[in-house]
Amino acid sequence: MIITPDIRLTECGEQDRTGEFCLTAGETNQYLIILSGVRTVMRINDRQYYMRPFTFLVHPFDEERIHVDVQGAAAYRYLLLSFSDRYLEKIRGMGLTERETHTLANPLAVEEIWKLLVPAMEAKNPAGMEIGIHALELLMCLILEASDGTVTRAAEVPHYDKLTALRHKIYQHPEESWFIQDICEELGISRPYFHKIYQSAFGTTCTQDVIASRIACSKRLLETTEDPITTVSQLSGFETDVYFMRQFKRHVGMTPTAYRRIYRQSTAADTKRNKRR
Repeated sequence: MIITPDIRLTECGEQDRTGEFCLTAGETNQYLIILSGVRTVMRINDRQYYMRPFTFLVHPFDEERIHVDVQGAAAYRYLLLSFSDRYLEKIRGMGLTERETHTLANPLAVEEIWKLLVPAMEAKNPAGMEIGIHALELLMCLILEASDGTVTRAAEVPHYDKLTALRHKIYQHPEESWFIQDICEELGISRPYFHKIYQSAFGTTCTQDVIASRIACSKRLLETTEDPITTVSQLSGFETDVYFMRQFKRHVGMTPTAYRRIYRQSTAADTKRNKRR
């Protein structure tokens, strides 16, 4: 459990299976937040939602339980939270509507925050709990950012389904050559118009999404392989090692070599602590 003055996180997790599950409310002002990673259909109580990649929804506990039935592909994260009256007033004032899908503007940031949030749920020491509090607050900031009017609703954006499919492909295949001109020709629209509607749909540019997807890919390779930095750069889709190094340091705050070293040290320390338990 992670507790701040205004937010209480009692449960969070990830699911990659279709089917049903139930959550029971134990407090007032309790909400379920679901973040979807794929296109799917979810039925929550008596309402059906069509989720796209990088979308989320906020559903209140109208009754004692929430019943979720995932009817399509499944790859989603969920959080069970309760809010103070003051915080509820704040987020409603910022446009966080309930029972409606919203689009995340920065999926990469959510990915990084999630890596901190989940372990912090089981932390027993003050440092781990502090990390969890900061991670939860940052996650809520990203959720509010996606609902404060900077990201237009799907119905208002031309070619929204095609743009969502494109964005999903970018994050699934960052190593491919994503040339804006080729994308525009495929969609049959001009570059200025493409930039405008992409920004309206997701609150970020296509170029920024391409870089973010490649950074995420490079981090996975640094964490899971012994490949040299040059190979990591190429497999992640960067044109040159110099450009890769510059972008990685800009977005992550350290060099790829330092990131790999710190990740390995942290993983080794966690393994050692688990063996002692």
